[in-house]
Amino acid sequence: MKEKLCILGTASTWNQAPFEDDSFEIWAPSGLLALTEKENRKRVDRFFELHPLYEVRSMLPMLAVLEQLKTPVYMQEVSPDIPASVAYPYDEVRKAFYLNTMGDHLYVTNTITWMILLGIYEGYKDFAIFGVHMEHEMEYAYQRSSCSWALGIIHGKMLSGEPYSIHLPEESSLLKAEYEYGFGQPTKLMMAIDDRRKRLELGTQEVDNQMMALQQSKWRTEGAREECGYWYNKIMGYK
Repeated sequence: MKEKLCILGTASTWNQAPFEDDSFEIWAPSGLLALTEKENRKRVDRFFELHPLYEVRSMLPMLAVLEQLKTPVYMQEVSPDIPASVAYPYDEVRKAFYLNTMGDHLYVTNTITWMILLGIYEGYKDFAIFGVHMEHEMEYAYQRSSCSWALGIIHGKMLSGEPYSIHLPEESSLLKAEYEYGFGQPTKLMMAIDDRRKRLELGTQEVDNQMMALQQSKWRTEGAREECGYWYNKIMGYK
């Protein structure tokens, strides 16, 4: 088995992966299928599609591709519809990494984390991760910590002197902090940007208040107009 593993996501740096380096095994989520097809069928050794089977069957374009796929595709269970499907070893991975403090669920919030854990479980030593930036706070904040935890397992092995390594592109937000708490406060630029953000929020609130005042004025005007119409019709004998 190869000791080097490259895990891909769908962010822009996925294309920097060592596709031509045969010393790396390359894994990717099924969401990268369209891109690898477009980019001259770049080499991927395993695909991962870990949504429940009923959801996969509801995604007809994806299902059609998976049905024709020759590369192993790791799923929650083997599907007769997808000849290349392989059952992800959930029980084994959960047993290897679960802590009682986690409660009911293993600390996994995304496919990439499942891929990292499987790589550690299978004995890979050298981990390269491309296309996994997780930089958008709203979409990925809760997912990034899960990946960082899995990478922390590798980091722990490195600290204990084992021959492990992690390679991340500069664009990735994994294992990165904006500043070191306590020892490195936010820069003046960050503080200036935050101050501008707060002032813009106040400006937005002011406009909202003005819009509400105008709306209320409109409602009063409309009420007065309807009242005038009522009395006009009353006087004219229409009602």
